[in-house]
Amino acid sequence: MLQVLRETDPRRIGPYEVLGRLGAGGMGEVYLAESPAGPRLAVKVVRGEHAEDRIFRARFRHEVRAAQTVGGAGTYTARVVDADTEGERPWMATEFVDGPNLRDAVLDHGPLPEEAVRVLAAALGEALVAIHAQGMVHRDLKPSNILLAADGPRVIDFGIVRALEATALTRTGVVVGSVGYVSPEQIRTGGQVGPPSDVFSLGAVLAHASAGREPFGEGKDAVILMRILNRDIDLSGVPEGIRTLIEACLSETPEDRPTPAEVVAATGYTAQSLRERLRPGWFTAAGPVGGDERWLPERGSGEGESRVEYVAPLTVQDVPVAAPAAPSRRRLLQGLAAGGLVAAGAGTGGWLLLQDRDAGGDAVRGKSTASASPSKRSVATPQPALIAWAFGSIETHRDGGPAVALSPDGDLVYFGGMDGRLRAVSPDGEGQWETRLGEPPLWAGLVGSSVVTTDGAYCLHNDGPVKLCAVDPKGDVRWQRGLDEARFVRFPVKVGDLVLVTTDLTEDKGMVRAFRPDGSVAWNARTQDPIVTTPMVADGVVYVSTYKSLIAVDGQDGRTLWTSDVGTQAGRPALVGSTLVLGSEGSDSVLGLSVTRGKALWNASNDDVVGDTLRESVYIPFGDLAVTTTPDLLVAVDPADGSTVWTVRGKRHAEYSHYYSDPTVHEDHVYALLGQTLYVVNRKGEQRWALTFSDPSVPAFQPVVSAHPERGMRVYVGTRNGIAAVDVPG
Repeated sequence: MLQVLRETDPRRIGPYEVLGRLGAGGMGEVYLAESPAGPRLAVKVVRGEHAEDRIFRARFRHEVRAAQTVGGAGTYTARVVDADTEGERPWMATEFVDGPNLRDAVLDHGPLPEEAVRVLAAALGEALVAIHAQGMVHRDLKPSNILLAADGPRVIDFGIVRALEATALTRTGVVVGSVGYVSPEQIRTGGQVGPPSDVFSLGAVLAHASAGREPFGEGKDAVILMRILNRDIDLSGVPEGIRTLIEACLSETPEDRPTPAEVVAATGYTAQSLRERLRPGWFTAAGPVGGDERWLPERGSGEGESRVEYVAPLTVQDVPVAAPAAPSRRRLLQGLAAGGLVAAGAGTGGWLLLQDRDAGGDAVRGKSTASASPSKRSVATPQPALIAWAFGSIETHRDGGPAVALSPDGDLVYFGGMDGRLRAVSPDGEGQWETRLGEPPLWAGLVGSSVVTTDGAYCLHNDGPVKLCAVDPKGDVRWQRGLDEARFVRFPVKVGDLVLVTTDLTEDKGMVRAFRPDGSVAWNARTQDPIVTTPMVADGVVYVSTYKSLIAVDGQDGRTLWTSDVGTQAGRPALVGSTLVLGSEGSDSVLGLSVTRGKALWNASNDDVVGDTLRESVYIPFGDLAVTTTPDLLVAVDPADGSTVWTVRGKRHAEYSHYYSDPTVHEDHVYALLGQTLYVVNRKGEQRWALTFSDPSVPAFQPVVSAHPERGMRVYVGTRNGIAAVDVPG
C-alpha cells in the first residue's frame, strides 16, 4: 500500500522528488521517488538512531559501495543506483522493480506452481552468485526481499543488513535477521556467517513459495528459532520434484549445502534457457503480470492500492553468461542425510526483527536527508578580492581527501568531476584539457584526488568495475587497470615511484596493491580486516589502518614489518619524530605507538579530539605536534602523551557542522576548513587569516597549498561546482 506523505516526511531526498511512502523496516523508511530524468526509484533513509552510531556508519558506507558493484543483465538483483552515506540521515536509492514481492504473491494467490519454483530457484541462485562474487553475504534473504517482475525476480537489500550488526543494539548478543529465514549458524554465532547461510535462507524461501506456508511454522520468535536449531521443518506441502533441492539447501552443516551455482544447475536451467523462460506470467498460473493490481501515483494523488515495494524497469539483455557447473549428486545426498541431525545446546540470545511495517510505523523525523544537487554557480564570498579565480560548473567528488592535485612544477592543477572527466587547469585558471574516463558515475565521483608525478596523474574512476587510470600531462590515457575484485576502494597514494591502491577483497579482508609507472603490479599485501582509511606513507613505509589494527608495510616490496592490535577502528596516523599518533572514528581516544615495532607507548582520552561518526580520524604532523580536526575544532596534540597543546575553534554553523576538512600543513602554517570558513594557523596556534564563504559551496575537501615566487601563497579548494583558487595575504 503506497501511502501519502506525512508532514514529517521529506519532499526531496538528494536530487529526487519524493512521491509517497512505501513502508519501513529495521534499517529505515522507504520512499518512492522520481529522478530529474524521469525514472522512479525506491529510496531508503536510515533511521536516526543508526545514523548516530559510528560503527554502523562505517559498515553502511562499505556495504553500500559494495552493493553498487552488483547488478546488470543476468544478475536478478535490483541495482543500487545512488547513495549518500555521509549525510545527517544516510540514504540509498535502488531501481524500481515493477511487481509484487514474493510474500504478497503467495498470500494473494497461494503457492507457486512447481515449475515456477524451479525458475525462481535458478534466478535466485544466479542472484546469489553475483552477490557472493563481490565478497558480500545477503544475510536477510526472505520472501519480502524478493520482487517478482515480468522478466524475472529481483533480490533487494543485499549486503547492507551487515551494517545493523554493528549497532549498539546488537553489541550485547542481539542478532540481525528475519525469524524463519535465518541459518542455524546465524543464530549461534550472532551473525558471523558466510555464503552458505544465504543458501539456507534460499531453501526456506523456496519452501515457502512451493508450499504456501512457513517451513518452520508460526508462533513466538523464540519458538521458531528453536525449531530451526532442532531441525523441526515442515516440507509436507513441497512437491516431490523440488523437495530434494530444498532439503539440500536446508542442511544443518554449511559445508553440506550446495553452492548457488550448483542450485542453478540442479534446476536444469542454463543462463540462456532461464532468460528464454522468463516472460510475463512466469510465476503464477493466474495470468500475466499486469492488470489492475499494481498502482503507481500520478503527481499529487492520494493513497492507492499497491503491491509495489521497490520499482524501476530493468530488462535483462541477451548477454552471454557462463553456465554454472553441475552440482555433485554426492553433495546433495550428503545434504539430505544432514537433514536428520538435531542441534542441541545453542542459545538464541537477543533478536532484532527486520519486519516490514505498514503506515503505522515510525515516521522519519526532521528534515530531508539531503537537498537537491546545487545549481551551477561560482563560489560566493564576502571578500571577492581574495578569490583569484573559480573554474568549472561540475560537482567534484564527495569522498573527502584533497579535491585537486598539483603537478610537480605547479603548472597544472588536476581535478575530477562527477561527470566522469579529469580536467587540467593552469595556475591562472585557464582550462588546458579534459579527458573523459568513463560514464558519469551514479555515486561518489572517483575521478578525483589524483596522485601526480612527472608522468602525469593517476586517478580512479568507476566506469563499470573500478579502474586505476594513468593520464599523461597532455591528457592522454596511458593505461587503465581494472580492480574487479574491489568492494570498496580508497584514493591512491604514492611511495617512491609506485602508486598504491587499497581495496576490500571481502567484507572481512583488505588488500594494498602497488602499481609501477608502466601499470604492472609490483606487489600485493593482504590484510586480515577491512581497511578503513587512505594509508599514510612516511620514510618509505606504508601505514595501513583497519578495523582492529595499524599495519606497517615496506613500500618497496609489500612485506609486513609489524602489526599493532589497537583494539579499535584505527584512524590515519601522523608520524612525529619516532611516535605514531592516531585516533579512532568518533572516539576521544588518542594512541601513541613506537614507529619501530608498533609498541603502544601511551593511550590517552582527550575530549577535544572527539570527531563525528561520519569520518575517519586523521592526524597530520605539524612540526613537533600532531594536528587533527573535528566539526568545531582544529586541535594540536602533544605526541608525548596525547594532551592538547592548543585549539582553534571554528565559527559554529549548526546546519553545516559536518563540513570540515582534514588539515593541510605547508611550512609553518596549517590550513583547515571548519564549517564555511577556511582558517590559516601558525605553529603557536595563532589564527593568521580566515576566509568565510557566504554559502556552503565549499564542502569538506582538504585544501591544497602552493607557493610560487610570483603568485605567492595560494590555496586551492574544491567546491560543489568546480574548484577555486584563493590567494593568501602575505
